[in-house]
Amino acid sequence: MSFISISFAIFFLILVVLYHIIARVSKNPVLIQNILLLAASLVFYAFADLRFLSFLFYIIIVSYIAGRLCKNKTIFILFLIADIAPLFAIKYCPLILHTHWIFPLGISFFTFQSVSYIVDSYTKKIPSEKNFLNVALFISFFPIISSGPIQRAGNLIPQFQNVRNFDYNNATDGMKLFAWGMFKKLCIADRIAVYVNYVYGNVNDGYGLAILLATVLYSFQIYCDFSGYSDMAIGIARYLGFDVGKNFDHPYLSKSVGEFWRRWHISLSSWLRDYVYIPLGGSRVALPRIYLNILITFLVSGIWHGSTWNFVIWGLLHGIFQCIGRATKSFWEKIKVPSFIGIFITFCLVTFAWIFFRSNNLQEAGIVISKIAQVPQNISQFFVIKGNLGMKEALRILFALNDENFGGFSEMSKVIFLLVIFIICELITEKTEGIQLIRSKKAIVRWMLYLTLIFFIYFFKPITYSTNFIYQNF
Repeated sequence: MSFISISFAIFFLILVVLYHIIARVSKNPVLIQNILLLAASLVFYAFADLRFLSFLFYIIIVSYIAGRLCKNKTIFILFLIADIAPLFAIKYCPLILHTHWIFPLGISFFTFQSVSYIVDSYTKKIPSEKNFLNVALFISFFPIISSGPIQRAGNLIPQFQNVRNFDYNNATDGMKLFAWGMFKKLCIADRIAVYVNYVYGNVNDGYGLAILLATVLYSFQIYCDFSGYSDMAIGIARYLGFDVGKNFDHPYLSKSVGEFWRRWHISLSSWLRDYVYIPLGGSRVALPRIYLNILITFLVSGIWHGSTWNFVIWGLLHGIFQCIGRATKSFWEKIKVPSFIGIFITFCLVTFAWIFFRSNNLQEAGIVISKIAQVPQNISQFFVIKGNLGMKEALRILFALNDENFGGFSEMSKVIFLLVIFIICELITEKTEGIQLIRSKKAIVRWMLYLTLIFFIYFFKPITYSTNFIYQNF
């Protein structure tokens, strides 16, 4: 059930009405609200495919029993293996056995969430949860089950123990976040997707300029798609009275790849830090070992995202970038590079790595890179074509601005216009969160902003758009 669907709107409306009635009339509102949330989460998850529920139930049961029984290292390791086994089998056994199995929605996310619960229980970071309902709800909580943010039991489970009465600020903030997420998903990510999919679907025939533009746009597509989902998920949770944290913090304004990963997919980055990097020794070991720890951590990140070599390369590239950044940090600080140069270099490195993430395989990634290397040649071709056919035709040919496949210049102008608005919003809200900025404005200004956002969502969403999100595939 997609957040962007009539079925979800009906589902959520019914849930909210029952949820707040329970808070007012029930003698035991915490228990009844939690039962309602668990039932709603199971319905939400089963809507994707009823068969997926068996995987979810398995992880819930393993998590609960592990939390209660993990008293020594051997039992802990056995439960950890049992917890990860379905994810490993689904992602990697089909590759080995050349078979096609079902891929349960969000299994990577709720498995990592389960692992964190088992590890934290074993290490006494959190008390073992005796209430099965709380564990089941922690694993299956519907706003975050398919694509995060990945939660920690120490943050989310205590929130299940409180009554959630209707709160005006939570409700309105949640609606604002949801609307902003819709704008990013529909008006930016899905518009860009049409062009990117066309160009990457024809890399053998495309010019380097078109492929370069599509690669840069893909950086914004995946950001707006994934952060758009996160904003909607966080908004839904906040409306219901839960704080599930922040998952993105203006990552493309980072001045290094290390900083990028502190701002991008924060819940995964912190999970990798706490459950992979630090257990390997983190930064408390000799420098060569630190570099190895970084590479291993990002190798795990790559493998988590996918079982093919292009994801492995993507992860290793980020590890290499961070090692180089760490080794040259004092040099860059000494020469005092302006912030905008650091931001530009970081964006270029991250965008280059996205080539391997977006490509279907290493061969396609190689073609993309070789085509981009031909950009200087394409520029010289541009002047030749311009002289023969004119400026507009030269741009159309070299940038694949075909009316029948993408919408031509008109569609690209809309994409650029929306991206400029988005970038301006990113710059304005880097220091102060958008919600706080809006609250500080007078009512007339706030409502003008709300109506403008609604206008953009209604009039600038593409005619055809995807209700799926990129990270649901992971």
